[in-house]
Amino acid sequence: MNLFSKLGFGSREQRARLGIDISNVGIAQASVARGPGQKPRLVSCGFEACDEPDEFSAVLARLKTQRFPVNSVISSGSYQLLLVEAPDVPEIELRAAVRWRIKDLIDFHIDDAVIDVFEMPEQSRGGQTRMMYAVAARNDTVQQHVDLLTTRGFTLDSIDIPELCLRNLAAHLPEDGDGVAMLHLGAERGVLSITKNRLVYLTRHIDTGMLHTHDDAGHDDFLENLLLEIRRSLDYFESHYDQKPVSTFYVTGLSDQQRNRLEIELHVPVKGLQISDCIDVDLELDPEMQRHCLPAVGAALREESVSL
Repeated sequence: MNLFSKLGFGSREQRARLGIDISNVGIAQASVARGPGQKPRLVSCGFEACDEPDEFSAVLARLKTQRFPVNSVISSGSYQLLLVEAPDVPEIELRAAVRWRIKDLIDFHIDDAVIDVFEMPEQSRGGQTRMMYAVAARNDTVQQHVDLLTTRGFTLDSIDIPELCLRNLAAHLPEDGDGVAMLHLGAERGVLSITKNRLVYLTRHIDTGMLHTHDDAGHDDFLENLLLEIRRSLDYFESHYDQKPVSTFYVTGLSDQQRNRLEIELHVPVKGLQISDCIDVDLELDPEMQRHCLPAVGAALREESVSL
């Protein structure tokens, strides 16, 4: 099964989608309902920590009672995200051409790889080569993920990556038309992205996650390194794409003190991201639960049909 394979999204009538994010620390789920012309609405949301295979199986067995089609998330350590030159070929040949180009850039044999691509906007500087993102994952890793869900009776529609889950969330923010910067911290690593009008302009992995942000010994180093990555990303967005500065920076996993520090240093409003900023929410959710569930919500919001 290909990484972003679309098996059938369902009708455009009122429907619900279940997003499942399986990480090495647990399982997050979120179901989102929507109808024609309606704002998406969060129906359920939850996270359960898991350490052993039996615990993962038990959680998935409970989720199966929802009987919704599933859009799942593959963990950020399970694939490589590469910036490559876009081949000048027909769209039907695009993935095959990208496969040939990245064969020396990945750390496993290309014959064992599942490949997908997503486009990025053209840069404003004339004459520059058009670039795109390529996602490469080991076929057996993807198949294990598929088997984990399908053998338990889930109807799996797509497998997504955290970067595009954040894009799906950002697309529902009021600032999407002006450009949205977003930082989401998981347990061991994070994702920094800048999107506009549903397009990913830039995305970076952050090698520090929630397990390290509150370590007093590394507190200052963490913030300094984070600021450096954010400044580079914002500068790239403005200069390479000739864009105005983003109006808001959304973050998860940072304390009020850390957000204030970023706001002072970056000269841009820094807000803690709430799911209710993006879609309708009838549930009471604490910040930690929201942080765990954001990728699952983003997966449930997936709209486009991708055929590989």
